[in-house]
Amino acid sequence: MIHGDCLEVMATLDAESIDAIVTDLAAGTAGEHLVCADLLLAGYRAFLADQNCPYDVAVEIGGRLVRIQVKATRAPRTIPQRATHRAAYLFHTRRAGKRGQRRYAADDFDVLALVALDIRRIAYVPHVDLRDNILIRVPGVEYGGKNRMGRQFDALTFGAATCSR
Repeated sequence: MIHGDCLEVMATLDAESIDAIVTDLAAGTAGEHLVCADLLLAGYRAFLADQNCPYDVAVEIGGRLVRIQVKATRAPRTIPQRATHRAAYLFHTRRAGKRGQRRYAADDFDVLALVALDIRRIAYVPHVDLRDNILIRVPGVEYGGKNRMGRQFDALTFGAATCSR
C-alpha cells in the first residue's frame, strides 16, 4: 500500500527529478503500468503481457485482442524548428530492443501507446500511422497560433486508435 506522503512526493516530481532517479527499465515499466491503468479505468479489460511477447499490454474488445506496444519518455525535449526551438515529446517508434537494434514487424502490435511520464498523459496511435519518430505537443504550450496544432494528447485517444481496425 502506498502512503499519502509517497503519493505527494511522486506527484511533485519534475522532469529533472524523473531523469535523475528513473532508470530506462523503470521508465518503461512505469509506462506499461500507466497504460494498463488508463485502459482499466476507462472500462476496458486490459492486462500486462509477458516479457516474451512483442507487445506490452493487451486489451480484449468484443472477443478480439488488441495488442499495444508502449513507448515512454520522461519529459519533453527541445526540438529545432526553422525559426526557433520548441519543446515536444519525442518518441522513437520504429525500433525495438536495446539501443534500437531491431525494427518492429508489421504484425508485432496493433496500437502504439506513447506515454509522457512527467505529466502522466498517454497518446494512442494505430500501427498503420507509424513513422520512425513521433512528436507530440506539450499541452498548454502555444505553437505559433491556433492553426498550428500538430499532434496533441487529447486527440490521440484509444478509441480513435482502434476505430479504424
